[in-house]
Amino acid sequence: MTEQPDLDELARRPRRYWTIDGLPELVVGVLWIIWGGAWLIGQNIPHDWRWAAYWLIVPPVLALSGFAVNWITRRLKERITFPRTGYVEWRKPSNRVSLGVGLAIAGIAAVLAVVTMSVTGGDQRLERTMPFSLTVCLALSFVAVSVRQRTLHHLALAAAVVVLALAIFSVTSGWDAMNWLFLGLGTICVFVGAIRLALFLRSHPLPAGEGL
Repeated sequence: MTEQPDLDELARRPRRYWTIDGLPELVVGVLWIIWGGAWLIGQNIPHDWRWAAYWLIVPPVLALSGFAVNWITRRLKERITFPRTGYVEWRKPSNRVSLGVGLAIAGIAAVLAVVTMSVTGGDQRLERTMPFSLTVCLALSFVAVSVRQRTLHHLALAAAVVVLALAIFSVTSGWDAMNWLFLGLGTICVFVGAIRLALFLRSHPLPAGEGL
């Protein structure tokens, strides 16, 4: 009797393929380093016209940078991954998923706006609770990706979020803790992504006669 194909396994292949080379972790890690660094720099700018100009320009730019992650990842895959393993169509997201992504990006923009107002002397309670909320959201996001794609390294990243947050919260708090969490987690993601990319390049050399 012919064995029936595992439809769930077939459905998961494109998702696992998308993370096979470490590029998503690498790109997101760079983005988080930029976010954390930008906020730390902004907090140390003298409170004059430079401070006002910085907080007027940087928050919208950081919010818009979230849109660029998928585009940058796809462009890198076209140059690095697809020539080595072939092209795989990334299924167009449903309307529900698209709406969720849009709301998430809008939420990021709203958080950035709230943080900006808080930096100018806003709600101290928000400053105390935001780092903990961010830690929970990031850890659960990595767990969800790990369960959906059956990737152990995302589960390890979820654990890294918790360990890193505990270490940072023991030294500092408030917005500094949140910013250092972004910097630290971004660095970890870049490290993990770089290792996975190096292993991918080693195990998937370019076909003879092809180059980047």
